[in-house]
Amino acid sequence: MLRAKNIWVVGGDPRQAALAELLADDGHSVHTYALERGEGMKCEPSIAGADRADCVVLPLPAAGPGGELNAPLSSDRHGLEEVLDALRPGQLVCAGMAGEGLKRMAEDRALVLRDYFAREELAVLNAIPGALAVWRRLAC
Repeated sequence: MLRAKNIWVVGGDPRQAALAELLADDGHSVHTYALERGEGMKCEPSIAGADRADCVVLPLPAAGPGGELNAPLSSDRHGLEEVLDALRPGQLVCAGMAGEGLKRMAEDRALVLRDYFAREELAVLNAIPGALAVWRRLAC
């Protein structure tokens, strides 16, 4: 492995919790926030310290109802602004299905936003379980 990274996994569902575990298993320093009910990783009590991360990973989709952070495994509600305000200009933020609101907020804070769901590899692989689910419903 190349140099170990400091990665914050913020919000999301069991997929994000599993990602945090995989990254830690690969030797990275991993912190989670807004994933209190996820299994395996100790969750940080606040977003303080995320400004030192090499990368902050937001969920797929990044925004939940009302434009808040998509965080169904969190005991609390968190605004995307709360998360982004804790970061430093130039910091890398990876998010899935980053909507126009998130893109605008990231640009206003001079953050480097990458939408991992826009990558063709992920979109194609993500389509397979969806197609299988539709096929199962039609077959019943």
